Amino acid sequence: MVELEQRQSEDLPAGGLRLRTLGHASLVVYRAGERPLLLTDPWLLGSVYWRSWWLQHCPSREDIAWLGQAAHVYITHEHPDHFHTPSLRRLGGGPLYLLPDLAERGWGRYLGEHGYSVKVAPPLRWLSLGDGVSMLSIPLWNDDSLLLVDTPNALILNLNDAKPPPPIVRALRRLGDRIGKPRVLLCSYSPASLVNSFLDDRGIVSLRSRQDYVAYACRLCDRLAIDYYMPFASQAVFRREDSRWANAYRTTYDDLQRYWRAPARLLPPYATLDLGGFRFTAVSPEHYRSPDCRRVARRVEEREIEERATVLTAADLDLLQRKLNRFGRLIRILLPRGFAFRFGAQSLFYDPRRRALADCPGRARGDFVVEAPPATVRDALRHNHLSDLGITMFVRIRVLRPIDLRKAYGLFVLFQFDDYGHLAGLRPFLRWLGRGLRYSLVLRLPQPPRAR
Repeated sequence: MVELEQRQSEDLPAGGLRLRTLGHASLVVYRAGERPLLLTDPWLLGSVYWRSWWLQHCPSREDIAWLGQAAHVYITHEHPDHFHTPSLRRLGGGPLYLLPDLAERGWGRYLGEHGYSVKVAPPLRWLSLGDGVSMLSIPLWNDDSLLLVDTPNALILNLNDAKPPPPIVRALRRLGDRIGKPRVLLCSYSPASLVNSFLDDRGIVSLRSRQDYVAYACRLCDRLAIDYYMPFASQAVFRREDSRWANAYRTTYDDLQRYWRAPARLLPPYATLDLGGFRFTAVSPEHYRSPDCRRVARRVEEREIEERATVLTAADLDLLQRKLNRFGRLIRILLPRGFAFRFGAQSLFYDPRRRALADCPGRARGDFVVEAPPATVRDALRHNHLSDLGITMFVRIRVLRPIDLRKAYGLFVLFQFDDYGHLAGLRPFLRWLGRGLRYSLVLRLPQPPRAR
């Protein structure tokens, strides 16, 4: 496989700057034959979300060793498919790790405590990376960030999962027009949420289709006047018994080709793009390097055994009730009938009027039932990241009566605000709100130094 990729690379001009995608949401900017100038969001091995997500095409050991020589590693946000600690341990402490200036700082403290060199990228200010390359970090209100990379001959826009608001999209377009270089867009294009996790008596009820996801990428390409679109941040396969169903709802490259309507050129996944002449190569699907099947099966089985053996304690359920009660008044308005949970053999009902979580044997009550495996719920509660459950693909929501499904979806959005500490008090709330207004409603972005 390594030899094949090397032969493909020979088709590109020697010595030029290149952009390569690998793993899941990792891009690399480098000059051929040299160490990387920049690597982003390294999930390069193993799994995420409690053994549910696995890479579709794994970087080789040689790739990972090379990536460990990177001068800079930028991490867009804290989700484990972007901030993957086993991959960071493999990369080691050589690179300078750059983080966006988000309100939540726990992940930066984690890196510093474990011996990594860490720097918060100054928001809305260009940072030189060397060799004529500079980057700009744009933090957003939703605990995510955008990354712009300016090179001598191209402007790279890494929007990953961020879904920037219209003012930012317009500011990006104006900046691209002023710079006047070809533009390369990277953003996710497949579900990574609860949009297909709802069930009623007829089966799955989807909030969005594969065509919707492709249409969103096309609209971004149109609004930003993109020249090249690289499929990105959507290269995961679901391997747990309770999440495999979601593979049928992934948006694939075939879907991108089928529904693509933008003038931007659609590149294949795992591509290497020459940033001078804009020639590219890509790894063909028959040469994807999948993780070892026996190892995957063993890891998944170990996790599933743990799920079946776990029963949530009274302390765990108290954590869940306190989390729900932080939004008790809002929940009472949106979901006055309440809703239920099923964690393995445990069934519970949350009554928003009494602000209480209680055992619910027999038939489920309320508008819907959230079904989730108990060991995962325990971990999410104890690490205060309950919103991560909505990304796993094994959490299901069984609808008991006709409701606006966005209300159930919104429950996990509320969990995120609390998970990241934005509701811990007035000061953290104002800190988060101030950053959101300051950086997410930007009307004008600075030009990179060389473009002025």
